[in-house]
Amino acid sequence: MGDADVLVLSDAHIRAVLSAADVVDSQEHAFLLATADGLVRSAHTHYDTFAPDAIAFVHSAVADGETGVVFKSGTQHPRNGARGLPAVHATVTVHDPDSGRTTAVLNGTTITTLRTAGGLAAAARALSPARPHTVGVLGAGAQATEFVCLLSDVMPVERFLMWSPGLQARGRERLDERLAGLPVEIAASPRDLCERSRTIATCTLSRVPVVEGAWLGGGTTVLTMGSYAPDRRELDLGCTRRAALVVADLPGQALRSNGPVLEAVEAEVIDADAVLPISRVLRGEHPGRAAEQDIVVFHSNGLGIQDAVLAWRACTRARASGTGVLVAL
Repeated sequence: MGDADVLVLSDAHIRAVLSAADVVDSQEHAFLLATADGLVRSAHTHYDTFAPDAIAFVHSAVADGETGVVFKSGTQHPRNGARGLPAVHATVTVHDPDSGRTTAVLNGTTITTLRTAGGLAAAARALSPARPHTVGVLGAGAQATEFVCLLSDVMPVERFLMWSPGLQARGRERLDERLAGLPVEIAASPRDLCERSRTIATCTLSRVPVVEGAWLGGGTTVLTMGSYAPDRRELDLGCTRRAALVVADLPGQALRSNGPVLEAVEAEVIDADAVLPISRVLRGEHPGRAAEQDIVVFHSNGLGIQDAVLAWRACTRARASGTGVLVAL
């Protein structure tokens, strides 16, 4: 390989070199790095485009001694589900940490899907009951499907309950074919799903609550991935009010942009300093669920370091195995 060669990794290449454990472990490591003093530098920006509900974004991060400089740029179009397209389209570029040379270009849609679902799976593994139990998933798109596939490999699950408007209308034919061999059932309603699940993942882009606090049984863990903006609230205020613990990938970001967290702080349901970084649970500094009947809520906001760690791992594995395409740009 020449110095000018750039490694190009497609969706198939990335999936060929990363196992479910690789993905989830990488996100656990990213959460730890995110709150490590002075190890991570990052920035992000986004703006509304002229398409309805769409945004363009750029995330960048580097971890000292852990990754090169990684950029992810792309767009998010929530209405793409009706077109049969992913909501996110993105490209990831990886740069050498010393020279800054571009060393790799990756399918950013795949990196985004894997790191988001993998982060949620890492949180479930840290915060949910260790025994097999029912996991409810609100949503049936790419993120929901990826979450089910990853979690089934890294945590004991008795069954998955799924619900979305599309599943309600079309039944199991709406499910991704990768779920065919897994214990997946379709719930009758969001309430039915919540009342029968002990872990609940909200994989939506909803601006109105899809989970109500009154539906939660004792000992439930609720994980959100689509409440990353002030106007998006997958959970009602009752969920936060009933929670014994509110956890986030990075509390500072959650307090700036997470809809349910902002609403709860404004309503004085929780104090701003009550949001716990998941890194404290992962390091063993906090027990997470203090009592079996505690309700725990985790919010994933999406961090640039998650993309960086996963992209770097994919590139490292791909180079070692000779996977991917080398291009002289």
